[in-house]
Amino acid sequence: MKTQPLRKDNHCLNCGSEVPERFCSRCGQENTVQHETFGHLVGHFVADIFHYDSQLLLTLKYLATRPGLLSKEYWAGRRVMYVNPIKLYVFVSFVFFFFFFTLANGPDHEKNRHAVNRQAEMESSGLTNINVNGLDSEYKSVAEYDSIQAALPENKRNTGMDGRMQRGMAKLRENKKEAKEVLKEMFSHNLPKVMFILLPLFALLMKWSHRRSKMVYADHAIFTIHFHSFLFIILFVGLVLRYFFRSQTPLDLAYWGAFGYLVLGLRNAYKQSFWKSFIKASLLSITYLFVCVTVFVLFVVGVLSFY
Repeated sequence: MKTQPLRKDNHCLNCGSEVPERFCSRCGQENTVQHETFGHLVGHFVADIFHYDSQLLLTLKYLATRPGLLSKEYWAGRRVMYVNPIKLYVFVSFVFFFFFFTLANGPDHEKNRHAVNRQAEMESSGLTNINVNGLDSEYKSVAEYDSIQAALPENKRNTGMDGRMQRGMAKLRENKKEAKEVLKEMFSHNLPKVMFILLPLFALLMKWSHRRSKMVYADHAIFTIHFHSFLFIILFVGLVLRYFFRSQTPLDLAYWGAFGYLVLGLRNAYKQSFWKSFIKASLLSITYLFVCVTVFVLFVVGVLSFY
């Protein structure tokens, strides 16, 4: 590609700083003449595409095959050759949830396939069963709830969030056949938002489990982002195989693969023994599972209060 000629004026058009050579040392903009040829524009476009593709391929390669390496590289300041962790997470999570909802809403290939897929998706997020009969509500319908509340003295009626939640549960119990699907639908479509709550919580668990190290919270957050990016990838593979083979085995293997990746990631990134990493990964997994369930319960309670 032909090099674009430099401007005679050595002051950056973007920030006004003096440009001693070709690129501004302050903002990075190239100090070239502004009337670019079409061929030069196309060349820039192609170069940017291939540069990002090479970054992405290298990042995905190391993410999948070298647990903990990307975090170590980021901590050491070697960052230009890899995709930024946040951009990586946004890209991977977008692809995951896109296909997640595609599998959830795609056409059935045979009888009852839709029900099987929905169950697989809930299992992928740890939500294997929702017992609507077990909801803590004594009211069987909205009409019954409203009638009983109206008959009570004003100071004894349910108010605020508790009242809204009780009414929401009564509405679900009114039609038990749709209740499970309603909760599953609410959960699956809000799962990306829930993950943004879980990510910083996992990073806190990482900081707690490595509290003797000199690393700050942001360092553990980088490892958290890389781990969850891999988690989405392996769950994506497990979900696709689960969809086509109608077997729970690929998804089970994905969960165990994620755990093994966490063990190796902790060992490689934090430079600790295998068994120490294994124990920490086990404690992290158990605690994180409890945190996920707690966040989900709070989420359901919050949704039901406005249902």
